[in-house]
Parts: sequence; C-alpha cells; structure tokens
Amino acid sequence: MSQIDFSLVQSAASDAASLMPSIAGKKILMGFWHNWPAGPSDGYRQGRFASLSLEEVPKEYNVVAVAFMKGSGIPTFKPFNVSDAEFRRQVGVLNSQGRAVLISLGGADAHIELRSGQEQALANEIIRLVETYGFDGLDIDLEQSAIDFAANKTVLPAALKLVKDHYAGQGKHFIISMAPEFPYLTSTGKYVSYLQALEGYYDFIAPQFYNQGGDGVWVQEANDGAGAWIAQNNDPLKEDFLYYLTESLVTGTRGFTRIPADKFVIGLPANNDAAATGYVIDKTVVGNVLKRLAIKGIPIKGLMTWSVNWDNGTSKDGVPYNWEFSRRYGPLIHGVSSAESDVDDKLSHIAR
Repeated sequence: MSQIDFSLVQSAASDAASLMPSIAGKKILMGFWHNWPAGPSDGYRQGRFASLSLEEVPKEYNVVAVAFMKGSGIPTFKPFNVSDAEFRRQVGVLNSQGRAVLISLGGADAHIELRSGQEQALANEIIRLVETYGFDGLDIDLEQSAIDFAANKTVLPAALKLVKDHYAGQGKHFIISMAPEFPYLTSTGKYVSYLQALEGYYDFIAPQFYNQGGDGVWVQEANDGAGAWIAQNNDPLKEDFLYYLTESLVTGTRGFTRIPADKFVIGLPANNDAAATGYVIDKTVVGNVLKRLAIKGIPIKGLMTWSVNWDNGTSKDGVPYNWEFSRRYGPLIHGVSSAESDVDDKLSHIAR
C-alpha cells in the first residue's frame, strides 16, 4: 500500500496547473464552486445561483473547492460543461495567481462507500485527478451517514497520506482540508477520527456554522454568569455564537475537540438562499468576531463560504446578491479592498 501505480496516472503537464500554490502562513477566503448547472429556483428562498467558470471566481477567493468528487465505488470527478483540457487551463489561471484549487469529496447527497483494501486504488484516482485537472489538494466534505459508512474513516485518511507523501517527494505540498458540520466536532463527534488520523497532514478545517438550526454551544460565562445556550439560528446573538463556538473549538473546551487556531476557518453561507440558517445579517459581526479572537490570542486562518456561485446569485425576485460575501469579507481577510486589488492588477499590467 506504499507505492503509486503509475500505469494508471497520466504524466503531469508542465504548465500553470502543475503548480501547487502554498497557503502556508496565509489567511484564506475559501469558496465552493458548483460543478452542475443552475436550476430555476435551487435556493432555500427559491433564488438561483450563478453559473460561472472557475476563472470568473473573484480573486478575493484564494482557495476554491470544486464540488464534488463522488460516485459509487471509487469516487471520481468530471467537469460538467467543459473539456478536461479547458478545465485544466482554468485551474492553471488560478494557480498562476497564487490561488489553490481543491477537489471536494462528498457533499450532502453523496453516497461514499469505501472498503478496506481500496486505499491504493483511491490514492491512484486522486493522483489521476490531480494530474488531469491540476488540483492542489482535497477537501473532505462527507456528511450524514457517509462520514462513518463502511470503511470510510480508515480508507480515506490512509489514501490521503499516500497522496500527500507522493507529492512531498516531488517537492510539492498537497493540501488537505475538511468542511465538517460543527456538531460532528464534539469531543466524541464523528469527525474526530479523521482529525486524529490526519494530524500533521491536514492544513485547515472549515467547520460549517450553518444549517444546524437550534444546535449550538453552552456558554457558562454568558448571561452574567448564569450560563446560556447560544444557538446557531439565534440572529440577535450571532456574534457571540460565532465567537464562543470558535473559541471552544480552537481551545478544545465546552465539549468540543481541539483544532489549532492557525488551522481554523469559519464556514458561513453566502446568503439566505445558500443555507436554511446561518446567514450573518449584520456585516459588522464577522469583523468583530475576528477582532475578539485576535485579542484573545487565537487569531484564525480565515473564512469559508457555500458558495461562490451563490455569492453572485439572485433572489427569487431577481435581485442580485452581487458578491456580498467576498465584498464584505475579502478586505477583512486580505487587508486590501477590491478596488485596491484592481489598481494593483492594472499597475502590474502596465509594468509588464
């Protein structure tokens, strides 16, 4: 189980997509990208997400996760509307800008069923996808029964270790991330085994702080020390929910497992169409949370959203969402406004 079967792997092209941009020491704004066409009213509020190519994703998103790698048997991926060569070209465009493109495994409706002994076959398929499309890593997005179905908990980490070690041998860094729903990150949660198996291998964890309704965190120091349950769907207490749940996870307290702050990314929906609950109404809340965490001495790595397509979608009334998420939070993460980025791009173009 320690060797890659190169007869199943295409030779890597020497182009922009063969790069694996580093995210080490960088703050990230991550967005998921839909590999399927928009329907007339796919949103939770009957809105419509935007169909866009990878290269149309705003530069504020320096990590893009392609959704999804899935299927019966060994899961796989195929672009839904362009050729393999065109998809690879677009990945190369982002790579040339220093942006990473991950393949996300799973999704809410994916039935992933891995069996003991498939570690090498899965590693071979992941590497084939990397060599074909230029992916820079893999995001684990298993949900519900798929998290601990069959031998998923042992086969997937083992395969990812093979892949990461394979690319390390080439002097490249293959990114491993996860996007678990936060209730699975309690001290006895379903994702703990993935964290433990991939400790030292994973680069960041982006828990989903959405679609969890009344689930939340008990905070003893709240309510003047009398304690309070702060739920995910409590909009008036949204800032405290985001702060205390993140603090709980990066310190391993209040019944949650520990994820280091420098590997922690808060996951939020782009808008009310992107998730049933979890949208942050007040645009100042997230900035306040990041400041409070920094003051506490536990600054985190960044933010994630579902999804870049929803970020530019439209409401049921046809009102554009107009990249609200990236416009709000890009400056918080990168410390530079979109306008300044555009100026920098123009100046760089002139210099060339």
